Amino acid sequence: MGSNKFFIPRSLQDRQLRRFFAAPDQFQEDEVILSPSETHHLIRVLRLHRGEHVEVSDGCGKIFCAEISLIEPAAARLRIISELTATLESTLQITLGLALVRAETFDLIVRQATEMGIYRLIPFHSTRSLIKPENWKKAKHNRWLRLAQGALKSSQRKILPEIDVPVEFFRVLEGSEDLKIIFWEDLREDTFKVDLLSNYGLKSVRALIGPEGGFTPEEVAAAQKAGFLAMGLGPRRLRVDTAAMAAVSILQYLWGDIGV
Repeated sequence: MGSNKFFIPRSLQDRQLRRFFAAPDQFQEDEVILSPSETHHLIRVLRLHRGEHVEVSDGCGKIFCAEISLIEPAAARLRIISELTATLESTLQITLGLALVRAETFDLIVRQATEMGIYRLIPFHSTRSLIKPENWKKAKHNRWLRLAQGALKSSQRKILPEIDVPVEFFRVLEGSEDLKIIFWEDLREDTFKVDLLSNYGLKSVRALIGPEGGFTPEEVAAAQKAGFLAMGLGPRRLRVDTAAMAAVSILQYLWGDIGV
């Protein structure tokens, strides 16, 4: 799939190409078949034509330069020209545990966290979650995957983050990351322990963000028993989406690829 035997003209290397997503099973030798939704975007939104060049990502670390070879209403076909090289993935694997919150807020975090380079997203049911387990629907997970795919393309990432189906709180405490942190709003008067954490040589972090009503003391105690550090994000009370991005930004700055 996608050999390097083809020459890429300098004009193609120097200009930004439109990017599409296709799962690995959509690749067939030196051809890729786009999904109906990606085909619709190609035809109706971008109005691209046969012979034009685009980029296509498989979400698993590979990006290809491809030529539109056939346009059909439900499945455009692209001829792979060559695999492209780019180092855009963070050196830090961030697993973000996020309590289920209102749909529009969760959708926003999915997009932003993908752009920020997280490795995995684990939704979970918390005591104070407004979204209850019985009200969760499979269609929401499919929507999260589509949102992550869109963010993958716009941010020029190579690897699509894993997005789990929701789990109970005790399940999100499991994990073998180098460092585990639960961000608790009741500690917002405390400063983030940068001096302590800067000594860590980390490759992976698990960070938990609670729902609109916050974590209960019992949940924080259970997390600490499971090896989590409890920390705040400053003196101001933050919205869930703001807290999630603040946490990811701090982690990427300390051990990832922001500010390097």
